[in-house]
Amino acid sequence: MLGASHAATVGFNFQTHYCTAASYNGAIVTAPAFGIATNSWESLLQMDTGYGCTPGYYVLNQTVDTTSSGGGLNPLPSGSLNITWSGYTANVSGFGGYTRNAPHYTYGGNGHKPGNEEVYWGFIRDGVNFGPGSSGGDNNQPGYVIDITGMKTLFPSTPYAVQLIASADSMQYLTNAFIIDATANTTQSVIYPSTPPVGDVGDTTWIRGIGGGLSTGSGSVNADHLKIIGNRAAHGGDKITGTNWASTIAGFIVTDKPVISMPPNQVLVCAADTVVWAGYAVGVPPLSYQWRKNGAAIPGATTTTFGLTNIAASDIGNYDLLVTNLYGSAVSPVVSPDHLAITEGNNYVVDSNTNGAPLDGLNLGATWIASSAGRSGVMSFAGASANQIVVPGHTNLDVAAGTIMFWMKSSGLVNPSGNAATLFDRRTGSGVVIVQTADGHIAVQTSPASALDFTNTTAIADGNWHHVALTFAAQSDGGEVHLYVDGLSDTSTANGAAWSWPAGQEIELGHSHDAFWQSFNGQMDDVRVYNRALTVADVLIIKNGGTPVDNSGNVLRLNFDTAPVAGVTLTWQCPGSILQSSGPVGGTYSDLTYAVSPYYSTLRTDTKFYRYHGVRSPSLVIANPYLM
Repeated sequence: MLGASHAATVGFNFQTHYCTAASYNGAIVTAPAFGIATNSWESLLQMDTGYGCTPGYYVLNQTVDTTSSGGGLNPLPSGSLNITWSGYTANVSGFGGYTRNAPHYTYGGNGHKPGNEEVYWGFIRDGVNFGPGSSGGDNNQPGYVIDITGMKTLFPSTPYAVQLIASADSMQYLTNAFIIDATANTTQSVIYPSTPPVGDVGDTTWIRGIGGGLSTGSGSVNADHLKIIGNRAAHGGDKITGTNWASTIAGFIVTDKPVISMPPNQVLVCAADTVVWAGYAVGVPPLSYQWRKNGAAIPGATTTTFGLTNIAASDIGNYDLLVTNLYGSAVSPVVSPDHLAITEGNNYVVDSNTNGAPLDGLNLGATWIASSAGRSGVMSFAGASANQIVVPGHTNLDVAAGTIMFWMKSSGLVNPSGNAATLFDRRTGSGVVIVQTADGHIAVQTSPASALDFTNTTAIADGNWHHVALTFAAQSDGGEVHLYVDGLSDTSTANGAAWSWPAGQEIELGHSHDAFWQSFNGQMDDVRVYNRALTVADVLIIKNGGTPVDNSGNVLRLNFDTAPVAGVTLTWQCPGSILQSSGPVGGTYSDLTYAVSPYYSTLRTDTKFYRYHGVRSPSLVIANPYLM
């Protein structure tokens, strides 16, 4: 780099005062946007919309300097800017940028996310397209003008470049705009070369809808007095041959060093796909682009786009875009074609049963306690925090007859007037849930609901430990169900419909995926599942600390005798993918039944290697499809 930047990049955001809807006012930038840190954004004063307030051509003025703070302003790194901006009212737009869903990239209401969407939210009107007092969608008023003096106090020894950000509530395309060096009386034109299609409102002969986008960056500007003016908006004709050129502005960027204002997007890319990433930066020209893999430059990848064809294992890695000029450099966030992510953590509870494959669970927030009221090793669930333990689905759990049992100590419901709290849940679509009711009883529900729905007779929410067991016979054997409390039969009933233990589903302890139930508030211990309906004698033996004569049916036991241990979580996104495992890395890989993402596994002594393969047709994936 031959030069040195003496100024941080600065972004300017125009805000809207919606006189008849206060919830639409703002918005101040509260998160990094368009590659610029939050503390380098200046959210200027709000301009009225003319709805519920007097319509007209507004002129606003504000000074921003090294002491500015509060109300959306941040201190400049140097200098003082006097900014005057004018337009025929302002408004808000539901354009969300390229992280929203195609094809229109919009959202409803004022539910904008922090960052880019806050800048797109408010914009200055162009004086033509609709607005207060419009007639047939035409106000025939002057467009916006932005006038700034003091730019050389911000950039005392370097030139700078300018990029515009636009959004609208009534557009088909965005027309060009002019960056004017008012000191030297020279003008540059910037364009919005590629904006997403808008959803036509349908009430005019031409197309109009919510939209927006980024302009190209200007060339070098070295003026103390800067003006930004939109070209004249225009619309007319029909929906086939007519046009609707909007000329609005939501914000702008001034910078000498590169800023990657539109980074490459992370998109879903699977094996054999072809992906094309793109990025765009603003800064004083010339700008040099370099794509990198794992931090190393990719030979020949020196344009704004980069692609991978027929992605294979050798292509897996972290890719980013490095942009440099005479005054600095910028690096984009990482993108990757690899969607098998591995996360490690000391939060796995160990299955201690010795019958078949160990079914370890993932602890999501519950707290391990070494001892509690005479019980060694328990898990404590804070109902207000939605703590949960999840055991992945497995064929060993898919049984027509079985037993569920656990020890529990309730601290009462967090919301005593709310629905029951989850103890044990395995009923996505069909299955069983065991809950604690507000009055301290145990309730059992199955899906379909007509199959089984009952509550026990003995209250258990008294702050003491209680043993709970639910046994169920196969439907072919009449489906008889027994609920035991503290080793004694409390309630029994017949299975009222064709309910059976669901196949493939995970087990959820303490908190359900179903928001109908509230979370359990208390402690649990010694959670077991058997693949047969235990007898009265078996239940009592286990409650008293013994082992049944025939314990071979115990397919899951989480006794929490030790604290959660190290493990891994495997997650993947490609549809139709199948996870496989093998002992040796070069061995025979076998499909894992019910291995859905995320998949949990403890780091046991028997090392496992994992891979996944897809069953989908390859596709072309283009990120940032509307990049210039």
